[in-house]
Amino acid sequence: MQIPKMITVGNREYSVEIVEAMLDKADMGNINLTRQRIRVAEKSNLTGKSFTPQQINDTFWHEVTHAILHDMGSPLYKNEKFVDGFSSRLNNVVLTARF
Repeated sequence: MQIPKMITVGNREYSVEIVEAMLDKADMGNINLTRQRIRVAEKSNLTGKSFTPQQINDTFWHEVTHAILHDMGSPLYKNEKFVDGFSSRLNNVVLTARF
């Protein structure tokens, strides 16, 4: 899947950046709701190992899920367990869709 450079959620546009690695060693990606920016890493800052395309896609959809839930005013946008489960399933739907 090709990761877009911009997305719109509700009435907010988010820039999407693919970065070499995140500054926080535990992160694969993040969202800055104030700056309306999503970042997704290509490799681990801990091991230097590249993430798989599946991991990169999952991370993108994870951050998009945060944006959608925040736009909806749902407190679930802070619930990492919910966001992980939902975004993983969303990524699977997108990857397996047949047109």
